[in-house]
Amino acid sequence: MSEQRADARKNRERLLTVAARMVQTGNLAPSFNELAALAGVGVGTVYRHFPDQRALLLALLEGPLAELEAIMASCAGEPDAAKALSLMVHGIVDLELRHAALGQQLVSQDVELQTSPRFVALNENAEALLARARKARVVRASVTGSDLRRLLCGIELAARSGPEPERSARRYVDILLAGLRPSK
Repeated sequence: MSEQRADARKNRERLLTVAARMVQTGNLAPSFNELAALAGVGVGTVYRHFPDQRALLLALLEGPLAELEAIMASCAGEPDAAKALSLMVHGIVDLELRHAALGQQLVSQDVELQTSPRFVALNENAEALLARARKARVVRASVTGSDLRRLLCGIELAARSGPEPERSARRYVDILLAGLRPSK
C-alpha cells in the first residue's frame, strides 16, 4: 500500500513539475492529454490527481503562495516603510517571473479564489504595508492595493516580453517605485 502511495506521490510531483513548465512557457491552461503525455502517465492519472483545470491551478499555486506569505512576513517586519514597500514590490515581481500562474491569479476575477482565507490574508498584509507607506509619505495617497497588483502584473508581462526578464523587471520596478512617490 505504501509503495502505491509513493508511486501516486511521484506521479503527482511529476505532473506538477511538467504543468509548471508548461505554464511558464505560456500555456496557462495545459490540456490534460498533453500534460499526461509529457509526464509519461495516462490521462486517467491526471484526472485522479486533478479533477479539473482549477484543481491543477490551485495545486500549482501552493508553493508560490507560501513564498508570497514569507515575503509579506519579511516586509511586515521591516521597520522602514520605503524599504518594506520596495522589498514587497521586488519580491512579488520576482516571484511572478518564476511562477507564471501567480500573476494571473493575483488579478483574477475568480471570486472563490479571491475570497479564500489565504488570499484575503495576503491582501490585508499588502494593504497594511501600503498604508504604512502612505503614512510615511513614500507613496501617493491615491495608490490602492488593486492599483499596485495590476501594475506588478503589468511589469511581469512587460519583463517577459523582452530579453533578460529579471534584469528588465528590476529596472521596471525601480521606475514604478519612483513614480509611486508623492509629488513634492
